[in-house]
Amino acid sequence: MKKIQLPPYLQKKVLLSNILFFLFFVFSIIALINPKWGTDYAAVEFRRGLDTVFAIDISRSMDIRDIQSGGSRLERGLSIAKEAALAVPGGRFAAAIGRSRGYLSVPLTYDNEAVINFLESLDTSAMTGRSTNLQSLVEAAADAFQTAGAARRVIVLISDGEAHFGILRNALNQCIKDEITIIAVGVGSDEGREVDGIELAAGAAIPISRRDSASLRMAAERTGGIYIDGNREDAASHLRVQLLQLIQGQNFSPDSERQTEPKQRRSLFVILAIIAYGLSKFVTAGCLRGKTTAAAIIFILLFSSCTEGKLLLIEANYLYSRGRYDEAAVPYLKALEHEDAAPYAEYGLGITYYSMDEEQAALNYYTNSQERLKNISAAEHRELRYRIHYNTGIINFEAGDYNAAAAAFKEALKIDSSKIDAKRNLEISLMSIAGDSSRERQPEIYNETKEILFEYARQQEQPYWQSGEWQADEKFDGPDY
Repeated sequence: MKKIQLPPYLQKKVLLSNILFFLFFVFSIIALINPKWGTDYAAVEFRRGLDTVFAIDISRSMDIRDIQSGGSRLERGLSIAKEAALAVPGGRFAAAIGRSRGYLSVPLTYDNEAVINFLESLDTSAMTGRSTNLQSLVEAAADAFQTAGAARRVIVLISDGEAHFGILRNALNQCIKDEITIIAVGVGSDEGREVDGIELAAGAAIPISRRDSASLRMAAERTGGIYIDGNREDAASHLRVQLLQLIQGQNFSPDSERQTEPKQRRSLFVILAIIAYGLSKFVTAGCLRGKTTAAAIIFILLFSSCTEGKLLLIEANYLYSRGRYDEAAVPYLKALEHEDAAPYAEYGLGITYYSMDEEQAALNYYTNSQERLKNISAAEHRELRYRIHYNTGIINFEAGDYNAAAAAFKEALKIDSSKIDAKRNLEISLMSIAGDSSRERQPEIYNETKEILFEYARQQEQPYWQSGEWQADEKFDGPDY
């Protein structure tokens, strides 16, 4: 049989195609090996949520000023708690206070600002009573946790350790049973200082209050936690590191906020393998000069446009769509560090917190998203701008603030006047405003009308309230919510 001789130009194409396919095979093998080189920050993996309750001792001894900085024991403890609440993202916080008995003051919430505001307003006059009952304080803090849930449970006990009533071990045994970890922050000095403002019998010595580090250390170690010396300058940093270690399941060093690891390069070789395979096919099709170059450019643009911020948004959107709101909040928070994704991350946090019935937090994130868009042309991100105002109107309407709701729907319609749902909700808000004026004159008719309007809004608008059908902008700028 006579061997067929290909023309020279076809021989070159076949040879080039074979070389490109061989490169595809090589790049694929390298990608499977998962090569790593260089230095990168370790990825933060939130395996579980974190529920943290700050249990604050506000007994009279906490007013003693024996801290090196000159402040009181309570002031030092609250400062450590506030720094930790600001530095740990994606968790829920609560606050309990105690004196002769414990009391849960702020239930678990994702709005850490509410907890921080409470801590800033706290002093020893918030409760009456004599002496200290740490057992009751720990039990009140433990009551904040739900009976079920995958989140880690932590009580940050801030006290000088002095207890005159109750048996702390009883509360600790219950914490062990409920898998609650106690991190004890001891404030005050071991030498102690006299307690002022106490009425004493004639000839009685003025009592001296000292920090009982042993009791606090015992409470922490029995529940798997640690004891932190509140007098150390880096006490807040140690508390933050411990909370992150509990939520992430990783070993963190107090001297560094993030660990480093060799940077993964798998994605690079995956991209090279796809490009090599595509070029090998185009070569054999006789399209080497024009279409192969175009294909290479398309591949490069496609993958280069997929920035880290947008990848985080994709991950967060997926978790949100599955109803895993606690987990979705974490990649949204990470995406805030990327300028191109930050406005969408703020909006994503808004709809996430709204889905968890945290309306005020949702409004705050909508406002933040709007602020980030101020320096960008109004012609860009039109759909995002519309959704911010529309969802703001929904929350205000549900809260009964019909004037604010109407104003938000008007702003939404200024951006896109073709939206039927915004027009309908604006009409309902205006009708509700008019109905308020007749509340006193005809209360029965008013209540009946309001109930009908709300039911109509619920039936017609509920599919849009949480996300709605996202219509792409003229130029694609972000993820599809």
